[in-house]
Amino acid sequence: MKPSRPSRSVVASAMLNGSPPKARAQDETGAPPYRNPSLPVEQRVEDLLARMSLEEKVDLLSGTGYDSKPNARLGIPALRMADGPQGVRLDDSDTDHPSKRAPKKSAIAATAFPCGVSLAATWNPQLVQQVGRAIAREARMLNKDMLLAPCVNIVRVPHGGRNFESFGEDPFLASQMAVTYIHGVQSQGVIATVKHFAANNQEFERRTINAKIDERVLHEIYFPAFRAAVQEAGVWSVMSAYNKVNGAWCSENPYLLTDVLKRQWGFQGFVVSDWGAVHSTVATAKAGLDIEMPTGKFLNGQLLLPPISDGQVSQAIIDDKVRRILRAMFSVGLFDQPESQALPFDISEHRSVARTAAAEGIVLLKNVGGLLPLLPKRVRSMAVLGPNAAEAYVGGGGSAMVTPVGAVSPLDGIRSRAGSSFDVVYAPGCAMADEKENTGIASSRADLLNEAVAVAAKVDVVVVFVGDSAHHESEGYDRQSLELPAGQDELIEAVAKTNPNTIVVLGVGAPVLMGHWIDRVPAVLNAWLGGQEVGNAIAAVLFGDVNPSGKLPVTFLKDWKDSPAYGRYPGAKGMVDYEEGLYVGYRHFDKENIEPLFAFGHGLSYTTFEYSDLKVSPEKVAPNQTVQICLNVRNTGSREGAEAVQVYVRDVKSSVERPVKELKAFRKITLKPGETRPVSFTLDKSAMAFYDVAKQDWIAEPGTFEVAVGASSRDIRLKAKFELTK
Repeated sequence: MKPSRPSRSVVASAMLNGSPPKARAQDETGAPPYRNPSLPVEQRVEDLLARMSLEEKVDLLSGTGYDSKPNARLGIPALRMADGPQGVRLDDSDTDHPSKRAPKKSAIAATAFPCGVSLAATWNPQLVQQVGRAIAREARMLNKDMLLAPCVNIVRVPHGGRNFESFGEDPFLASQMAVTYIHGVQSQGVIATVKHFAANNQEFERRTINAKIDERVLHEIYFPAFRAAVQEAGVWSVMSAYNKVNGAWCSENPYLLTDVLKRQWGFQGFVVSDWGAVHSTVATAKAGLDIEMPTGKFLNGQLLLPPISDGQVSQAIIDDKVRRILRAMFSVGLFDQPESQALPFDISEHRSVARTAAAEGIVLLKNVGGLLPLLPKRVRSMAVLGPNAAEAYVGGGGSAMVTPVGAVSPLDGIRSRAGSSFDVVYAPGCAMADEKENTGIASSRADLLNEAVAVAAKVDVVVVFVGDSAHHESEGYDRQSLELPAGQDELIEAVAKTNPNTIVVLGVGAPVLMGHWIDRVPAVLNAWLGGQEVGNAIAAVLFGDVNPSGKLPVTFLKDWKDSPAYGRYPGAKGMVDYEEGLYVGYRHFDKENIEPLFAFGHGLSYTTFEYSDLKVSPEKVAPNQTVQICLNVRNTGSREGAEAVQVYVRDVKSSVERPVKELKAFRKITLKPGETRPVSFTLDKSAMAFYDVAKQDWIAEPGTFEVAVGASSRDIRLKAKFELTK
């Protein structure tokens, strides 16, 4: 019999009304206990497990493309998976992972939300939760049960092809974003999948590279977001990475999957492989992987039943895998909820969420002389230039690419906002970011540049749109250079010489070098790869309808040599050594006293904020006590605005080497002009602790700790100290 899921139409109406679907009515006469939603989940799991043959259990451990295998006899539905994390990516023709091909859009449209690093730039976990909820609602309505998102790998290397998918360079910020994203997704009855466990920090040789990483570094830098996803968010699925960690494939790495994930952290869900990331049968089965995707090349009956029979793989191991899969399915209601419905969703509501998220993630990097916002009394004519102006580059390439339900380019957004109030003229200036330049026709470049310069000379203000596309930032390969694509630096330089009122808007998901022109332009915005509403969001910020409040979740460096990964990337002879240890991102810049181009946490506003009256209590703290941090923040400008207040902690004297400071709390608040508001934080032992490898535990040593509160990692406004007693 076909696995039963009642009426498809019920779910669509329920989702559009903002509530999860109700459980299907059960036939209480003669129905097996696992069909009774009123019983505890564990009882239902054990009842169903007991009814399964060994062959049926093994059959549940592999997929069929983008679905797990259903069981018709017992009515176990397939887990129907969809790519994320920027939206629901569907391509029913795909039988293998899309990263093997050139970047392509999915076959079915969905709302394209801002990329992960743009969401992290909001520093607003509640907003990220709204995005996760909206994506999950679309997944349900598009007949999917499981979202392969979020991506929480730390940005270690600025070249990383998937940096745009992640939540930045800091483990605490990434953890907070991951938790609320997962809460949003799973609140709608969709399984979230935190990925890629672990240390998938580069795409170069990602299927073979061996990442050599100190155990303490794993726990302090590369594990925290995964741990938070498990222990704070209750994520039901973890995806293993392609690469090796310390010599063992991530899909057959018992330290990662069993010792840390399942035993130390108490993970109750299941581990799914990345597509084609499994390399063995017995080692993989014993290490802790639970489902092989896209098909059972290694975890199939023919290969797995013999080692079970001869005792190499115990039946208890197989039962544990099946329990985990069934537990997740029962917990999100897949046996009880109605069939999802592939009907149109509430596009206006999701467009609004996408637009709000895109606008709130835009970072005002520079604004000399208050050129922004653009006021009607100062602007009568405008030129919109650049290869990224007329096209909406909503996201990067690979499995994160979503076909948007309509997309608004920056040019369209500006023209719509400007209306008839002043003239807006457009010229591309150089080839589009996804076009391959024919170097033999250097004259598809001189003509375009000359046209742009001529246009720029005749207007009051120029806005130049530059950046990357899915052909530059993508799953499957890393960026070859940190420079902007060919012709873009030259365009900015030439236009800035012609018109001093030149604003640069970046559309990138990772740091780029700006040394050629950063001192020649008064204003710079980073709009990231901002989803389908990016054009409207940019226009709203340019014209002051939205006061920018985004903060950088990654450090923008002046030179590649300044990066902690310089000289250690991409590795050699199949191995990359994470010799920089704990010093990733701003931790490295602090340690080496290197001035970044724009610091982690940096982001300007159209107003100004004053910090005062920092108080830390108690001054002496016992190990089981918490520390209360209080201060006042005042809007000292003339516009309402939002500020992300950041709290960094430093262990003044430690028995082990520790970073100069580490982000341990933040809060985003909105203040009216002249308004003052108290802001408070609570720090517990985790804010003071380091991972002790010998004790396999987190240790907070007695001594003095410094609290630094500021607007970025380099803009520290207030400091105070407290003592942790024995």
